[in-house]
Amino acid sequence: MALVFILVKLMGAFVPPPQVASARLRGLIERPQFIGSSIVKEDLRPRSTHCRALDVKVWQVIVSASGLVVATIQAVRAVRDSVRTFKASSEGKIRAAVAKAMKPFEPSRPQDEVIQRPVMGTIRKRVESWQQHATIIGGRYQSGKSVATEEALRGVRGVVRFSIESADWKRMMFEELKVENSGLFKEMMRRVGEKLKDFPDNLTKYPVLLLDIPRTTIEGIDRVSSTAKDVATDKIGCAIHVIVSASSAAVALAFDAGGTERQEDIWVADLTEEETKEFLALHGHEKNWKDFVDACGLRIGDLVKACENLKKGMPLDDTKQEYQRVADDEVATLHATQNR
Repeated sequence: MALVFILVKLMGAFVPPPQVASARLRGLIERPQFIGSSIVKEDLRPRSTHCRALDVKVWQVIVSASGLVVATIQAVRAVRDSVRTFKASSEGKIRAAVAKAMKPFEPSRPQDEVIQRPVMGTIRKRVESWQQHATIIGGRYQSGKSVATEEALRGVRGVVRFSIESADWKRMMFEELKVENSGLFKEMMRRVGEKLKDFPDNLTKYPVLLLDIPRTTIEGIDRVSSTAKDVATDKIGCAIHVIVSASSAAVALAFDAGGTERQEDIWVADLTEEETKEFLALHGHEKNWKDFVDACGLRIGDLVKACENLKKGMPLDDTKQEYQRVADDEVATLHATQNR
């Protein structure tokens, strides 16, 4: 409406209303014109009639343009409201979740900060050849399980990732994906499987559900096991490859998706010395890599933290003492748990 108001104002500044134009024309009729020494009166009445008609037409154009602007604004609002309503519908939510899952998977770390390890190739081969059963990624705490899994899935389409932090993780996952319930989730994953047929070069033709289990999570693990068993079949119209990355080695070892014959276990070991050298070279410590190994061992997570601490001015000896305290606390906690 503001646009219409401005348009009318501008036109009013240049085109006089009919009554003003008529008054001006009457003045012209009575105004004599001098040609040489004679006075000639010119009859301008036909021109006056023409100007009145022109003024009326101009105002008709303005009114028509105003109506067009109003109609356009109303149409835009209707489209916007329709889009908003569709996005809030179940169908809209499913399509949005599918579109997000179909984007190439992007790991949290840039590729130039990650060293390539054989275990990454093992995970990729498992994803590429997968037919059934869950995949469990295990290893010592800070051994690099998450980084290895992410790097193996870099660029893969059809990956849905979620971190399990409570027993009610399913509901929270549905909320994060905005699909509300298991029915919509299964339909969403089924459509992802259909979409993957359009990408024959993708590493896998099956959707991947990547579940991270932090070290602090102790509840809901049994539900993860049952979910892995249920969705790894074609009961929903499309089998889903469930990959569980367990931060705690104990959780990974205790995970049960139906017995060893119904799950594939992949162990992420500590770095080798050669891998450690390569990793520390990325951080500018290729010459003193042995000092890092002495302080931290060969767990990549500990090495990362040691590099960060050193940048903050914390000596390697202090980092070594910190790790020792953490290890002592873990042993004490384990003994206390066993003695209950």
